[in-house]
This record gives sequence, C-alpha cells and structure tokens, in this order.
Amino acid sequence: MPRIFVAQTLVDTWLSTGGVSLEQDLLRVSGPPSVDLFINPAVWFERIDGGEADPHDVVGRVKTSQELAQMGADHYESSVVMGDYAYTVKPGFIATVVDARGAEVRLDGPTWGRLMQQIETLGTSSDN
Repeated sequence: MPRIFVAQTLVDTWLSTGGVSLEQDLLRVSGPPSVDLFINPAVWFERIDGGEADPHDVVGRVKTSQELAQMGADHYESSVVMGDYAYTVKPGFIATVVDARGAEVRLDGPTWGRLMQQIETLGTSSDN
C-alpha cells in the first residue's frame, strides 16, 4: 500500500486552515470524501552536514522513529546524529489511508489520484 511522507510544517498549515483534524494518531482529511490517514512519526533526510559522503545511505530517504531507534540514531528537531555523522532532516509523518476500523485501505489508481489532488489543495483556499 502506498505511503506518503507529510512534513510537520505542512500538517501545521493544514491544521491552522481547518483542512484536517488530528485525533491521536489519525489525521482526518476533510471531504468530500473525508479520509483518515494513520500517521507515524518520521523524518526525511535532506542532507549530511559537513559535505561528507553519506555512509549510511539515507539522504533522500524517509525513516520512521522506530527505524531511527533501530539504527542507533539520535533525533532532535531538524537534526539526526548517527555515530560520527550529523544530518539535516525534515520532521513529519508517514501517512497511510485507513478505514473506520483502522485497517489499511487499498486504493485503485484513480482513487489514489483523487486523494493526492485533495491533499495537494489543502490549505490553498486560505485568505492570505
């Protein structure tokens, strides 16, 4: 099932514009149709600090909090340290579409496309 990374800053924007609501680990996207996304804390690795090579091969990848712990990484705000290497990261969440019972939902191509359009338009109708 496709999962998407949603940056914390984007979730904050969506919450401030009323496009979503947050209930524990569910991000409820306003409809129609309304959609529930199970969110799991994660980071997107932007770059390695200091211009060194990336020995852990994580730049451009997303890792959940659980995966970071398994790797022995320390995460604080927009930084992750693994051993002697520091990375700049974007904090956020891995989001998975779920049904009312919390089970993952399989979406066909057109439905997935409509969901992506709906997510992309969140917050764009604010009065800025």
